[in-house]
Amino acid sequence: MILTYHLEKWRDREIVKLELMEDEFKGGSTIVPERSLGEHYKIFVAVLEEYEGILKEAKSSQIFGLFERLEAHFPEHPKVLFSLSCAMLELFSRRYGVKLKEMFDLPDFEPEKLDFPSGDFLIFPEMIGHVLRVMGFMSAMRSFGERVYLVVREYPDSNTNFIVDLLKKLSDGFIEEEWR
Repeated sequence: MILTYHLEKWRDREIVKLELMEDEFKGGSTIVPERSLGEHYKIFVAVLEEYEGILKEAKSSQIFGLFERLEAHFPEHPKVLFSLSCAMLELFSRRYGVKLKEMFDLPDFEPEKLDFPSGDFLIFPEMIGHVLRVMGFMSAMRSFGERVYLVVREYPDSNTNFIVDLLKKLSDGFIEEEWR
């Protein structure tokens, strides 16, 4: 697999657009640094450079174990793993002709948009890690009887927004928030 990335301006901030390619298939996503957390695009680029060697040897068919290997190699970068997993899911979907919505077989449920939930858990998906971990975490919390609310923010790319929309179906509701 080949990883490419570049910087772009979006809403008065620098973002990292990334793409994973295998043969003629590709998947993309975006990393949005949050100024309020002191994040800067240079950190994310350095992490991508660390992951590049592992990704170069990987195949899209290894989707289910790859992110644990990346995290073991260079831990504590959930935002990068989230974006890479969004790109990888799109690549996997295109390469194997599987629609993501069908692959995850999520309930036909439209979560309620809330101003501010009174529940216990607000989930920022990009702060947990790769998409499959986010799904597992949300399912586990709900199985323990917790109410789970997803914090949804608009991404500059349609693929990540589509995956966040799928994740909403695992929540009890969601709130929309702007990037800070």
